[in-house]
Amino acid sequence: MASQNEAFSKLIETLHNAASPLVRAGAAEGLGIIGGKVARAELIKALDEAASPEVRAAAAKALGQAALRT
Repeated sequence: MASQNEAFSKLIETLHNAASPLVRAGAAEGLGIIGGKVARAELIKALDEAASPEVRAAAAKALGQAALRT
C-alpha cells in the first residue's frame, strides 16, 4: 500500500500528466479534499496550464474546497 506522501505525489502527477481529462479531473478533486499549501499551488498551476475545460473546472472547484482545509 502506498504511503500518504506517495499517494499525494501520485495525485499531483496524475493531475498534470494523465492522458484522460476525466482522470485528471478526478485527481484535482482528490487534491481538493486533501487540501494544504502544496495542493492549492498544484491546482492553481492546473488552472493556468490545463488545455481541457473539464480539468480547469475541476481544478477551480477543488481549489475552493482546498482553501477550506489547512
